Amino acid sequence: MEKTRIIKYLAVYDICIKDNTPKEARLSAIRRMKIMRILYSYGVRTQLSVFELELSPSEKREMISRIKKYLRQNTDKFYLYPIDARSIESIIRIGNYDNTLLRDYFF
Repeated sequence: MEKTRIIKYLAVYDICIKDNTPKEARLSAIRRMKIMRILYSYGVRTQLSVFELELSPSEKREMISRIKKYLRQNTDKFYLYPIDARSIESIIRIGNYDNTLLRDYFF
């Protein structure tokens, strides 16, 4: 049986508003919420639009496919950075790292 390799990633996104109309603000808020919920299903939120994820190759493909459905290509941004084992050991976190505070704020 082949082992599935799990890789740690940092996901960062920015959902933008094209103009300042109420409709556009509402649509961008909906896109932001949908992407946030997708990322919650794969990892831990560390900032408002930053998540730490541990993904297998199939989970990575699935997640990207799901996120692409909600991104507007001409305004929104989504970045997925792999983190190697040496980098993980070097991560420095200062301040409140209680993920439940962010989750309670949005759900």
